[in-house]
Amino acid sequence: MALVGTAWCGTAVAESTEVQVERLAADAVNAYRGADYNRAVELLQRAYEIRQVPALLYNMAKAYDKLGDVEHAADAYRRYADSADADPKLKSKAESRLVFLEEARRKKAATARSMEPRAEPRAVQPEAPKPAQLEAPTQPPPPTAEQIRDKLRQERMRERRRDKMIALGLGVGAVAFAGVAIGLSVHALSLESDWSQQYGGDETARRALVKDAKLSAGIADGFYAATAVAAGVGAYFLYRGFRPEPTAPSLALLPVVTPTTGVLVVTGTF
Repeated sequence: MALVGTAWCGTAVAESTEVQVERLAADAVNAYRGADYNRAVELLQRAYEIRQVPALLYNMAKAYDKLGDVEHAADAYRRYADSADADPKLKSKAESRLVFLEEARRKKAATARSMEPRAEPRAVQPEAPKPAQLEAPTQPPPPTAEQIRDKLRQERMRERRRDKMIALGLGVGAVAFAGVAIGLSVHALSLESDWSQQYGGDETARRALVKDAKLSAGIADGFYAATAVAAGVGAYFLYRGFRPEPTAPSLALLPVVTPTTGVLVVTGTF
């Protein structure tokens, strides 16, 4: 859909959730490559608050790792490794990095304890041999914006399949409710016919027929209402299951000069 307007400056176009996450993730990758790790962490945190994509946690852990923030890096690696949607290869790398960070954290804690003042002097102990340094495993490159976009696309496909199954179940329910409602309506009409045929007969029997006919008609009305609700909700989920893919908004600013003034014409699609 085309959008045209006039303004003195640029106008923001509302972004969908997927587009916001993709944009923030792409900016974070650029900041990481430019060694601006604080900026990368900030962008990834904003993206993860919008949508909890596991790949964002792995990128966040990498950025914290570069900053030397052992606590936050270990937490992000652990959350990524515990995620059900984690990539198997990256999960293995995250777990290996967690072992290295835990060892570094233990060494840091031991060093802090050794520097604490003692209440009583102690005899000098021979220095124990230092354990072999763990070599940091080679880290794969962080997921790209295209990989994150694929993850989002797969998530949308799963949501669509779920919506289609819900729509199918509601459709079957609507058909069943309609069948019951029609059966009760036919039964009520049959009772009404019996009542008409017994005109002048036993009044007690005729009253019982009227009562049964009204009861059947009332229950039938309830099933008709349930049929309408199931059909309406099913139509909503059917639409969700076949709705088109969201498209990223585009925006252009075109200068327009008139004899008296100059303005910017904003054009875009979304």
